[in-house]
Amino acid sequence: MHRFLAAAFFAVSIAVSTSSAQTIYPIDRAELLTGTRFDFKVEFFGLADPARVSVSINGEDYAKTFGKAATFIEREDGKEQSALLLRDVSLTQPGSYKIKVTDGAQSREITWNVYATGPRQAKNVILFIGDGMSPAHRIAARLLAKGIAEGKALGKLAIDAMPHMALVATAGTDSIITDSANSASAYATGHKSAVNAMGVYADRTLNPLDDPKVETITSLAKRRLGMAVGIVTNTEIEDATPAAMVAHWSPMCAGAANMTVSSSSILPPNPTC
Repeated sequence: MHRFLAAAFFAVSIAVSTSSAQTIYPIDRAELLTGTRFDFKVEFFGLADPARVSVSINGEDYAKTFGKAATFIEREDGKEQSALLLRDVSLTQPGSYKIKVTDGAQSREITWNVYATGPRQAKNVILFIGDGMSPAHRIAARLLAKGIAEGKALGKLAIDAMPHMALVATAGTDSIITDSANSASAYATGHKSAVNAMGVYADRTLNPLDDPKVETITSLAKRRLGMAVGIVTNTEIEDATPAAMVAHWSPMCAGAANMTVSSSSILPPNPTC
């Protein structure tokens, strides 16, 4: 027992020590599609000297890769913490990208994996999401609906005959146990986020309207392919799972009247909750 506690304390200590270095969004091991738009942000642990700050992507200055420079925030939220923010960027070439950040004293490296898509093959795609559904739920439904004899189900569910199926791990960036907003956001954007967040990385700022945003798959399909997108749900459209396909939502927005819906603007610079 003592060894287990010691190992757990060591793991937590590593996590804490890592948090004292820079925080980079998108996060380590993020997976992106070519051409997908996102906001790039570096949060420094303390005050940083812009003359000593260096940010490179695959060995080149980040501004060359993205085609524009970021805004340096000397005191974010008026505190002794600096940040670098660049909105609405994308990567056009597939491959592995190594991002290295240093403030002259501390450094951190992370990796992004960028994927290309092949030529369009299907005319239409229908994505069914079983909200909160695990293999155990499907087994229970199958047994109740079809029955079982001698260890074998007496029939299959309609979902069992679907041609393509996938399971997604739903742990979030801040919790192993997630919620509908975070997990649906992972479906819609390919990015892990914090509990209650949709389409954004929940950063450290107090302002819930300025979190780094990532583009949804529905927005990408409309913008790049001119496709129409429809959402059908047996709950309210603003419920977390369907809303994650069209909205950007910060945990700090809880209780607000509206959410940011990216219909006419992919990444609006001044969104409203």
